[in-house]
Amino acid sequence: MTNTLRSIRRGPSAPERLLVLIPGYGDRPEPFLERAATFDPNEQWLIVVLEPLTSSARGPYWYNVDENGPDSVALAASLTSIDALCASLLAETGLSEDTLVVAGFSQGGALALAHLVDPNSAVTPSAVAALASYLPSREERRIDLSRASQRPVLFAHGEDDQLVEPIRGRSASKAFHRAGALVTWSEVGGGHRFDTPLTSELATWLEALAVGEQPHAPPI
Repeated sequence: MTNTLRSIRRGPSAPERLLVLIPGYGDRPEPFLERAATFDPNEQWLIVVLEPLTSSARGPYWYNVDENGPDSVALAASLTSIDALCASLLAETGLSEDTLVVAGFSQGGALALAHLVDPNSAVTPSAVAALASYLPSREERRIDLSRASQRPVLFAHGEDDQLVEPIRGRSASKAFHRAGALVTWSEVGGGHRFDTPLTSELATWLEALAVGEQPHAPPI
């Protein structure tokens, strides 16, 4: 499949680590890259921020959600595009999957989680971060939680988030923990916003990965 996603990037010309960052519903990539200094102050990562696949008057988005759940066709198309972009980036940089981390905010974090556990994904990142996110409902055959086993997965959620309630993130974190993922659950002050303190949690977790640690602080 030809990748059609627009992306912007920041980082070293000869990177050793790759972070693919997926914004949420209505979000453009530029503000996310502008905040990169808050979670990667030393520019250790090649950070590639994606733009959601579908344009609308409310801003770009990955998939719609109604009373029946996510639009399964749009969700699958988004996952295919993200997978293709990850493969393209690895080929371009010569890096391996062991150096790839996929992170996302809100709907973007939902896609990061869904991509990790999708049996059809050709690329399997070494770790995933989901900020203010959830695991989207899909057909059972589209979810294989065992793919997350022994991989670090960060769930960070604002306790005052009224758009994606913290219980949704906590429930997903417990499901991944039961499947053997190295889950870190962090509930912080604030609401539904890609900024501190959520990005501070991401910074701490990324730094641990960069020095070879496997952070693990599962939900209680």
